[in-house]
Amino acid sequence: MWATELIIRTANIEASHAKKLRADARANRGRDITRICAAYLDYLESDDPAGRLVATGVPTWVVHAEKNSDGGLTDAERRTLAAAPQITLVTIPGSVFLLPNEVPDQVAAVIADAVRFLDANG
Repeated sequence: MWATELIIRTANIEASHAKKLRADARANRGRDITRICAAYLDYLESDDPAGRLVATGVPTWVVHAEKNSDGGLTDAERRTLAAAPQITLVTIPGSVFLLPNEVPDQVAAVIADAVRFLDANG
């Protein structure tokens, strides 16, 4: 049951849907839940998170700190994200650990730009 709860907590779903998923999990056999959860966790540990993000086709803003000029992204991830037309890659200069706390104005500006874009483009 813990693995199902992990999936429910990491998914962006409404409380009523989460309640239904929990009830469904209780109605199923443990080994079935384990098999399904294992597949989901394998998916999360994919070797290509940037590729998975790009494959969604959803407009996305990736905001990260420069930190030693790599921002925590590998060269391959940076190339993948930069090549995708729906991805906006924003690099905050310097070494910043928790962006919303340390550079709130810059983060707010990115969010405002994203909202304007989404409003204009549906």
